[in-house]
Parts: sequence; C-alpha cells; structure tokens
Amino acid sequence: MQNRYVGDTGDYVKLAILRALAPGRRLGVAWWLFPDSGPTGDGRHAAYLQAPGRWRHFDPVLFDVLGQVVASGRRQVVALEEADLLPGATYFSGVIPAGLTPAECGIQRTAWFDRCKAHLTGCDLVFLDPDNGFETTGFSPRTRSAGKSVSLSELSALQQPGRTLIAYHHHTPRAGGHLAELAYWAGRLRAQGFERVDALRASPYSPHAFFLLNGDDVIRDRARALVQQWQDLISWHSEPPNDG
Repeated sequence: MQNRYVGDTGDYVKLAILRALAPGRRLGVAWWLFPDSGPTGDGRHAAYLQAPGRWRHFDPVLFDVLGQVVASGRRQVVALEEADLLPGATYFSGVIPAGLTPAECGIQRTAWFDRCKAHLTGCDLVFLDPDNGFETTGFSPRTRSAGKSVSLSELSALQQPGRTLIAYHHHTPRAGGHLAELAYWAGRLRAQGFERVDALRASPYSPHAFFLLNGDDVIRDRARALVQQWQDLISWHSEPPNDG
C-alpha cells in the first residue's frame, strides 16, 4: 500500500471486501505501507467516483466516504482509519524501512515485522496489503523493493489457531494466465502449512487477488455472497488446485 492509492478503485474493492467479511471478527489491518513512489500519475484511478450509477450501489457508505477523502486531497491511510470504515479494527501503519543499506534494510525489516506481528496478536482476521503482493523471484528483505511484497515466511509466521489471513496479490504476466497463477500460489501456500487456501479475484481496473488463508465456513460463505453481489467484477476460486 502507498498513501497515494487511498480512495482509488482498488481501495474501494478492497475495503468493500473487508466490510463484508469482517463483522463479528477481531479485524487487524497491516497496511504494509511503502513510501509513495513510482510513475507520475500512478494511484489516480479514482474516476469510478464520477460514475455513482455504476459503482455506488455495491457499498454506498464506503463510496461516499472515499469520495470525500479524495475530494479533500487527504489521501492517506490515517484518513481511512479515522473514518471508521472498519469498526473496531486494529491498524498497523508503520512504514516499511526503505532506502537504507542492504544490511540496515534487512535488520530494520525484521524489527518492523516483529512490531507488526505483536500489534496484531489479538486479531482473528488479519488483512495484509503489500503493494505488489507475494514475494518475487529472488526475494530478499535486504532490498528496497522488498517492501512492496510479503514473504511466504512472514505469512507463515502470522498463522495462529482460529485466525484467517487475507493477503493481497497483484496479478503478474505469469505463464499460463491468471488462473494458473492462482493455482501456483495456492500450492506454495499449502506448502507453508495453510490447510485451506481460497481466493477472490477482482478485476475492476487491473486484475488482482485476495487470498483467504484458513478461512472458516462463515468467512467463505460471506465471500461467496459478495461475489454474487459484485457479479462479473469479483470471482470466487475455492481451493484452486496446485498446478505442480
């Protein structure tokens, strides 16, 4: 997550998913906040707010609040927290260390993650919002770009009995297409010890996935109901098979 993305199309979908799945749960949100960076104009995908007839009915309260945030120019995660869009949620908003030497970056990333893990201890539903998603090939926490990803070892470390994890992943040009990519990550996540791996694939602008790890039956039923509401914009993939 980067502050400049607050209120864009992806934010609307992401928060709508959490608002649908979280009632009655002790929700923890790890923004995985990375310093604003990238191409000029990136993060401006907020045109959906000018088309309420197309978008507002999915979650009117959320739509209106995000419209106010974008109009105010205060595109920061703290604005989302203060709006109480996820009542009772616990937030970890510490910025991931970046721009340091490799040795410093590795040490500070470990310390940052330890703080994140401790902050979310009491949560039974935890959402992770890394900029790009799961670790890239050759991932190393010693690099600046590592701050845009969550490692599989970090996901594994966040497992605890009775807890569901939801992890964001932006689709890549992986060979075989997006469904094959879902299956690939499902296999790797099961290898990390997650017994149940499901995914919500969203495509309102650029396609991305929200992996539900160790989701219980209530969470999974809510996810399926959400898909019915959003129709062709979100699809449900129940325990994608491992593609080997």
